[in-house]
Amino acid sequence: MTALEMMKALGLAADEEAAGKLTEYNAMVIAMSKKVNLTGIKDVEESLVKNVFDSLTVYDEKYFPKGGRVLDLGTGAGFPGVPLAVLRPDMQFILVDSIQKKLNFIEEACKNLGIGNVKCLHIRAEEGGRRRKTREAFDVVTARAVKAMPIISEWALPFVKVGGIFAAMKGPGADEEMKTAGKILRELHGELAEKKELALPGGDRRCILYIRKTAPCPKNYPRKVGIAEKKPILGE
Repeated sequence: MTALEMMKALGLAADEEAAGKLTEYNAMVIAMSKKVNLTGIKDVEESLVKNVFDSLTVYDEKYFPKGGRVLDLGTGAGFPGVPLAVLRPDMQFILVDSIQKKLNFIEEACKNLGIGNVKCLHIRAEEGGRRRKTREAFDVVTARAVKAMPIISEWALPFVKVGGIFAAMKGPGADEEMKTAGKILRELHGELAEKKELALPGGDRRCILYIRKTAPCPKNYPRKVGIAEKKPILGE
């Protein structure tokens, strides 16, 4: 399956230039993974499905406003942030990770491919969520396979503007995770707007939870670095 075929399968505009950039970026990730642990997937075609196609599944035009700002939390090898940036050159994307080597790769790859709407930020989520410049500053925050919902919700929602969306990209256990995250979502004024279930080519199940932020987060969130993981706020 080519990148262009993937875009068509997802109902996206069949943009050959964008498809070319997705293909090249994916190849760069696989090549660099031989030196730096960017992804556990070592095959280019498998990565196109499990990284690139998977990244594009979170896209829904109604949640991504024209000229808006997106933060990809725990971006790793740049998924879903870079594919989304290729898809929406009118939007600004901030890719956050705690590992500088990964961000260095992303910046260099984007520069080489002419992807000019991506910036990288080396920071812990709890610190970024409290910074004046990044707190409640984004229309969309994405997180792909990053921690369980009670933890990632505490990290992500402080970045989201009131009225904006936290898009949590999960596997088939999403419903159980949501049950344990009810309490923290109420604390942070996050409400489930939509649940999208799908399968990747090959059959792997995915679930995307679109959480709408309805009011500002309390000032005591996120808690200090490491607390959400050690003492997650659990409860339906």
